[in-house]
Amino acid sequence: MNNLLNMFKENKNLKYAVNIFILLVIISLILKFDTSVITGTETDNITDKMDKKEMTTDDYVFSLEERLEKILGKIENMQSVDVMIYTKKTPEMKPVYDENISNETNMETGTDGTKREVKRETKQTQAILGGNNQVVERLYEYPEISGVLVVAKYNGDKDIYTTLMNCVKTLLDININDIEVILSNK
Repeated sequence: MNNLLNMFKENKNLKYAVNIFILLVIISLILKFDTSVITGTETDNITDKMDKKEMTTDDYVFSLEERLEKILGKIENMQSVDVMIYTKKTPEMKPVYDENISNETNMETGTDGTKREVKRETKQTQAILGGNNQVVERLYEYPEISGVLVVAKYNGDKDIYTTLMNCVKTLLDININDIEVILSNK
């Protein structure tokens, strides 16, 4: 043990290597530590709901409207933007199933010498339960966007109507006929 300590004291390269190793271990522990618990910061509410599979149609539409308002508000000379999105149907929550399918084939010979083949297929489905014994569900289908209304207040010379129409069309991948842009003076 004394030899090891003497070697450590005499060899500067070994001393630097051990110090760097200890520093890397401390940095990796700091990076793994969840600081949001201490600082009290929370992640986006919509993202939390999506992770927990609790997103309703209103939450989905509201999050799309917020994102559109933020991105359209960044257009030059745009003073204010309000967006309203209409949807056709609500998303469906479907449970996640664990399915087992088994096939069985039997050859039977009757007393009169006839052979017949009997096939059986058994299918078992069981809903998967999460950590708190609730059924795990997944969002099966997002609601279809049927219309978008954009009310914008704009100070500028260029034709903002076309720009807004093309932006909404591109971002939501909907028909241009389903978009209405109104310029506001208030």
